[in-house]
Amino acid sequence: MRDNQHSVGEEHKGTRSAPVHAYLYDADGHDREVALDGLCIRDLGWRNLLWVDVGTRDRQVLEPLVGLFDLKRDSLRELLRPQDDLYLDNYGEYFQFDVMALSPAGESGHEALLPRHRAVHLEFLVGPRWIMTVHDADLPFLRAFREQDKGETLIGALSPPALVASLLDWHLTAYFDALAALEAFLDRLDETMLTRAAKRSLLPGVVEVRRRVSRLRRLLASHRLVFYGLSRPDFAHVVESDASSHYRSLERRFERAVDAVDHARDLVNGSFDLLTTRTAEATNDLVRRLTFVTLLLGVFSAIAGIFGMNFEIPYWHWGAEGFWGVISALVAVSIGVTVIARRRNWI
Repeated sequence: MRDNQHSVGEEHKGTRSAPVHAYLYDADGHDREVALDGLCIRDLGWRNLLWVDVGTRDRQVLEPLVGLFDLKRDSLRELLRPQDDLYLDNYGEYFQFDVMALSPAGESGHEALLPRHRAVHLEFLVGPRWIMTVHDADLPFLRAFREQDKGETLIGALSPPALVASLLDWHLTAYFDALAALEAFLDRLDETMLTRAAKRSLLPGVVEVRRRVSRLRRLLASHRLVFYGLSRPDFAHVVESDASSHYRSLERRFERAVDAVDHARDLVNGSFDLLTTRTAEATNDLVRRLTFVTLLLGVFSAIAGIFGMNFEIPYWHWGAEGFWGVISALVAVSIGVTVIARRRNWI
């Protein structure tokens, strides 16, 4: 949007600023942020498109919007208390549905390289020339959609379902970005495993990525009702608009997102297999070293036992020279056995 935008509530002094932003896209004029006070929805033309973004679920904020857009009371109940299961409802003049969006939640451990995301309910209400989005957390993809426009656009000429299709595409992009971050973290783990000996400290990282991939898959799977429902032939709001082809493409992109999550899960399994292989190699190396040390100690014990027999032989009268001779023999045997073991890759 343009730099001369202002937030809702700032046009009237003494009115408390609310987390509601209304963006009017005018294909024949200027795209701008407007105040909802005094705005008549029926005055919107076919070259105008109003997007109201609500960043709260406060009843005092949502009640006026229900009257402004002539929403049903069931819609308000869904907005105030979102359910775990996603839905797609048709109210005749408008339709309403729910998706699970990803909101940044800071960074976790594991060298602070693995960003965290929180699942947030995002409701869409789509009318003849307006759409409304309701959420109670920061959603970067909505902000990025608005900030991409550096000048006047023709978004106002789009139908509301077409704009929603674009926003849902950005919504799926957030999932792809989350998967890319997880895959990058796995790549760093794999590189660490290949360049250094595997450590048990790497296992929590693999487990954490596995847990997050499974969570992303569950979140995406819950969207089947919405993405398949919007592209069904019986959903007239989309079929009769210019967005039907966009929703078919959106359905295919949703399927690719599910496939990408499955691929990420395979990558996690591959990283775990690599970790177990490297751990087995480290264990084998340790066993070989222990075997070698045991063999060496056995040789020392045999030599010491031979010279510890209580027979009267001239050697026992050699004194210190005999002692140091035995020590020298032990050192020579150790060096010789070590050289042979290194050449044959025993240690």
